[in-house]
Amino acid sequence: MTPNVISVLGGPRVFGSRAARLDLVEEVERGLPVGAYEAVADALELTPVEEDRLLQVSLRTRARWKKRARLDVATSDRLVRLARILALAVAVLESRQNAVAWLREASPALGGRSPLVAVASDPGAEKVSNMLYQMEHGIYA
Repeated sequence: MTPNVISVLGGPRVFGSRAARLDLVEEVERGLPVGAYEAVADALELTPVEEDRLLQVSLRTRARWKKRARLDVATSDRLVRLARILALAVAVLESRQNAVAWLREASPALGGRSPLVAVASDPGAEKVSNMLYQMEHGIYA
């Protein structure tokens, strides 16, 4: 199973014809297109408060993005982390609807927090990834 991170980031709609051969490391270093942020926020049905917390940006910063074509490197990195988790959840849970519902559900394994809250940090994202891989292999998470 290979999660399709590029697709979650908007695929050809955001990256055009180069989506099929995109070097994600290089793209993050350049700063992802603002459309990638919009694709992930829409896919996860994020509220403005969740966007602030997960991407560590303010409403004013997001408003300035409308005047720019690309995100900064740090925000791009956080966005790819979110996209990677969502892509993995969709692959394991077999639909975006199931994935979003699971990401929003409180989990005892995360101290009562939802996976979506936990992925705000890299260690939390790693734990959520491990939970999804366990689920993929039939271990309850």
